[in-house]
Amino acid sequence: MQRYFLKRSINDEIIELTREDAAFNHFGRVLRARIGTKAEFVDNNQQLVIGQVTDIDTNHIALEVIAHPNQTVELPINVTVIVSPLKNDRSEWFVQKITELGVARIIFTKMSRTVVDWGKQQDKKMSRLQKIAQAAAEQSHRLCIPEIDFLTWQTAVHLQKDVGIVAWEESAKEGETAAFIDSVKHVPNSGHVVLVFGPEGGLTVDEIRTLTQLDFVSAGLGPRILRAETAPLYALSAISVLRELQ
Repeated sequence: MQRYFLKRSINDEIIELTREDAAFNHFGRVLRARIGTKAEFVDNNQQLVIGQVTDIDTNHIALEVIAHPNQTVELPINVTVIVSPLKNDRSEWFVQKITELGVARIIFTKMSRTVVDWGKQQDKKMSRLQKIAQAAAEQSHRLCIPEIDFLTWQTAVHLQKDVGIVAWEESAKEGETAAFIDSVKHVPNSGHVVLVFGPEGGLTVDEIRTLTQLDFVSAGLGPRILRAETAPLYALSAISVLRELQ
């Protein structure tokens, strides 16, 4: 069943979609909804309902709320991922996949070895990435859409957190294997973990030193070197195993 996000609360048993709603065009025109067609809707309070079309024309769709499913689909901890802009279209692919894996917030920031500069296209790029995140959240039947931001390095690394982890290949080379697992297991339920990943050229020693001073734990992600867009996906998958599947 198709899922859509609404930018308002669902306070009664009727949902009215108009041309101003993002769901209107896709549900009404692409999927060609008709009387009796059902879909899932999530409001801005993460309330999930199932609606069934009772009336439809070229300007509006009316749906009766027929069920209030109780689903637990979000990760038990809130995960913010800090990354560098990626080459080509990898940022778009990355946002799609990490949204499917349950990230709560994605922050892009310029690091010492960042090679991609979005320049004047930054606002347009961020808008595009937010739309990709919404589509991925709908496809994976999540209850919230990840927030996407572009912040300065100084602002990003000072975000409030319960636990901070920086993925660093040198930790793996030195034989460290447990820091990531230990850190993730100590995040309280509904707590906030911030994960930092370097750009294609990796983080500098000075950046690692700054993060360490801000109580980030340096952790390896296994013996293999992962691409800048792969490492965060590995980490989110590991968090799911550690916090959801045990």
